[in-house]
Amino acid sequence: MAEELKHLIERIQKEAVDKAEKDAAQIVALAKEKAAAAVKDAEAKAKAILEKAEKDSVVFVERSQRTLEQSARDLLITVGQGIENILEDIVGEAVTGAMDSETLKQMMLKIAQCYCERGGAESRIEFLIDEKDQSQIVQYFADQYRQHLVQGLTIRAESGILGGFRVALKDGQIYHEFTKPAIAEALCNFLRPHLAEIVHRAARGAGDSEGAKS
Repeated sequence: MAEELKHLIERIQKEAVDKAEKDAAQIVALAKEKAAAAVKDAEAKAKAILEKAEKDSVVFVERSQRTLEQSARDLLITVGQGIENILEDIVGEAVTGAMDSETLKQMMLKIAQCYCERGGAESRIEFLIDEKDQSQIVQYFADQYRQHLVQGLTIRAESGILGGFRVALKDGQIYHEFTKPAIAEALCNFLRPHLAEIVHRAARGAGDSEGAKS
């Protein structure tokens, strides 16, 4: 009887141990499964975060590049406008200095001589000049060149002219501008392409230098 009881106790103990080991194995397996799932989920989240960061960085770089390009264009426009203003000031001062009364006399004389050589074929020719230059110019022609001029040449003042003169042909239907603003504008139009090329060349040179540094 005692022997049977002993075997029964041992069997119960063994079954309890086996069950405990089985339960422990299941717990460990479940823990491993949950841990693996957690690691996999963490890796997926990390990958998603990394991919988003890479995409955001690409977008940021592209946006920054566009911003820099626009800023560079704006800077070039600003610099170009500033240089053009300087050019206009320089040309304006140069024209003002060059268009003195003696220069006006010689220019008008050449035009009048060409008119005379063609026998006044263009009908009436009229010089429109600045009021402050009128008396001196008229006196100049009256004193020295009246005998060489045919009928039909008139010199008169016009309030809208501030330096230089206009030549009117065919009763004012055709005008040739020799005013200071017209000459300055013509010179600026001539110089602008050369100025633009200088600015663009400087911009390209700066870009090449930055590229070499990077």
